Amino acid sequence: MKIVFLMDQMYLHGGIERILSQKINYLIDHFGYEVYLITTEQKNQKSVYDLSPKVIWKDLNINYHREISYFHPKNIWKTIIHFFKLNKVLKQIHPNIIVSVSTSPEQYFLPFIQTQIPKIKEFHSSRYNYVANKNWKQKLDKTINKYEAIVVLNETEKQYYSNQNIYVIPNFTDFKPILDHSIAKKNTIIAAGRIAPVKQFQELIYIWKIIHKDFPDWKVQIFGDGEQKTVAHLQELIDELGLQQSFFLMPSVTNIQEMMNQASIYAMTSQSECFPMVLLEAQACSLPIISYDCPNGPRHIILDQKNGFLVEPNNRKLFAEKLSLLMNDENLRNNFGSQAQIHVSSFSKQKIMELWHELFTKTKK
Repeated sequence: MKIVFLMDQMYLHGGIERILSQKINYLIDHFGYEVYLITTEQKNQKSVYDLSPKVIWKDLNINYHREISYFHPKNIWKTIIHFFKLNKVLKQIHPNIIVSVSTSPEQYFLPFIQTQIPKIKEFHSSRYNYVANKNWKQKLDKTINKYEAIVVLNETEKQYYSNQNIYVIPNFTDFKPILDHSIAKKNTIIAAGRIAPVKQFQELIYIWKIIHKDFPDWKVQIFGDGEQKTVAHLQELIDELGLQQSFFLMPSVTNIQEMMNQASIYAMTSQSECFPMVLLEAQACSLPIISYDCPNGPRHIILDQKNGFLVEPNNRKLFAEKLSLLMNDENLRNNFGSQAQIHVSSFSKQKIMELWHELFTKTKK
């Protein structure tokens, strides 16, 4: 089977980039698919995650102006160029199925290109905030209904779409459970993700301010890269609250599993999440998780009071109380961690990729 994946770039650290690279490799290695990857702004850089040498990769060199709206005149012109370049490449490939992963304007015009080829739209972010803030751009969503199938990451997200063929296929993790229990756990609370407003990392800073004096031998580490203004604001807040000795902003790393294996707790304070892959990875590393119960992802991964805690969104006081409870009780951390490792087995790569294979087979027919 010949599959085309459409993505903006693969050179930045991120959950979407990581899961896409693993899916591509699995489809090639285990199902023998002929896989094409078409990006719009790779900027002559290598993929941040390993990709099979068998994948056929083409970058269209569109390079949208990401600092402004896709609907700005400068980007509208690039959209037109994008349309014709993509159409030309797809004519040459003749794929069986096209999968749109990108959030660029391509997701709206793709149904009108090579209309005889089935197309699947894959959503990785929650539509909660998007639907809550209605505006004229949402009229473009009518084009989403023209896809042969829509894939979302959890059952809750299905309510935001009117397409008749909606499939729930969650993320997976290929992190292997650690068998060497001699690795010493550090008194570290870890968080990871792109540095962006939606992640609300400032919430974790304020929460840590509430309790840090009670835990002088603990520290917090956030791993991630992102918007420079947001990074600078977070560092200023850390300095302003006098947390420089125990709260650290760290760059993205390729060995995040090693960092998780050494940590004791994973914390998430996002405004919204769809099905955060990082939580699966934390569970695979036997980490108890404490997270805001934000729409709509964490509740589909964390079993409250069984393998972690779900806290009312933006309730810093309650979050601080639950975090203190975990930090004070090693047995509770170990129990939650063990349950987390059992739970994450439901999201194995083999199980999830079988769902993708079934969807591709059905869509092709």
